[in-house]
Amino acid sequence: MTTQQEALIARLYDAALDDALWPQLCHDLAAAFGGASDTSLILQSDSGAQLLNPSGHFGKESTSAYEAYYWQHDIWAKLAHRLGVGQVHGSAEHIRPRDFERTEFYADFCRPHDLYHVIGAILPMAPGEAALLGVHRQQAQGPFEDSPLVQAQLQSLLPHLQRALSIRARLAQSDMQERTTRAALDALDTAVLLLDAQLDVLYANASALALFGPGLERSLHCPGSGSPRWCVLPQLQQAVRQAIGSSQGKRVAAPVASALRLPRQGMPELCLTVAPFQPPQGPFRRRPCALVLARDPQAPAIAVPALQQLFDLTRAEALVAQALAQGAAIDRIAANTGVSINTVRTHLHHIYDKTGTARQGELIAKIHQRARPFTRTEYSP
Repeated sequence: MTTQQEALIARLYDAALDDALWPQLCHDLAAAFGGASDTSLILQSDSGAQLLNPSGHFGKESTSAYEAYYWQHDIWAKLAHRLGVGQVHGSAEHIRPRDFERTEFYADFCRPHDLYHVIGAILPMAPGEAALLGVHRQQAQGPFEDSPLVQAQLQSLLPHLQRALSIRARLAQSDMQERTTRAALDALDTAVLLLDAQLDVLYANASALALFGPGLERSLHCPGSGSPRWCVLPQLQQAVRQAIGSSQGKRVAAPVASALRLPRQGMPELCLTVAPFQPPQGPFRRRPCALVLARDPQAPAIAVPALQQLFDLTRAEALVAQALAQGAAIDRIAANTGVSINTVRTHLHHIYDKTGTARQGELIAKIHQRARPFTRTEYSP
């Protein structure tokens, strides 16, 4: 490969991270390999096709036409599949010029765009998906007379192109999963925060921003000119550290979930659940952090029927679970429901057994994580 062509390999991996780089890169590929008029890069699956570099001959209209219809009639792609996936082929190996000119693909798509000669390859991607690389010449430019050399040079490029497209696909999937997760978290009525051991806010969903306001890190009893951390809340810091787990000498404390109440001036106490958080991947993988779930007691409670169905609770047990999730203490639940404290404790032990939890903090965390809040309130503490 020439120095110019080798330099394009590094740009392939840059384009894997930024789709905006593909059009110019493909244009330069056309110039570097055989002085072609254009290069097309198409992602094709069983259900459709996407032209990754709509530029040059492939303007917006032609791109839409190809993706909507002509991808199913791309004679070069069909014959390239037959000749061998992962191998570079020229159009002369695909079909004779006179036969090509009789096809609908040539008459209605290629001829208007002056696409006549091509050299390229089909690259396997995920199951049912492939990438099509085509280096094109106009009819007046003549066929790829130097095709053996260009073919060898393109063949050397293919492994790098395949890796770059695989990286792009994995990043796109990861981005989609992250977007889906964020959308789901923003749809929750429960405020969700991710805190590190120093109580820095690593993430806050829409409900958290609505509950605590735009000055989230300074909103919980911190002076306006004070540190942008929740350092004046030792009980919260202790709960976060317990959820993260700590090392003391040779002993390692296991992460523990807990629940606490946050006093608020002129407002009901805020109920917080602090739970362990161990992401399998991502930017916080090596940064110890804890999940904090906050729910405003004035907000609608989790519906009792939902708790009954999720955890197979009786109605009495579900009422206790609902009240705990709202931040009520055992004695207050007993007073409000007209039963003894021992009866509430009996219900609580049954709830522990059915939910697989052992502490109130774990139970509340599980309820917030699995039960969707509804507007209907069965019990108001």
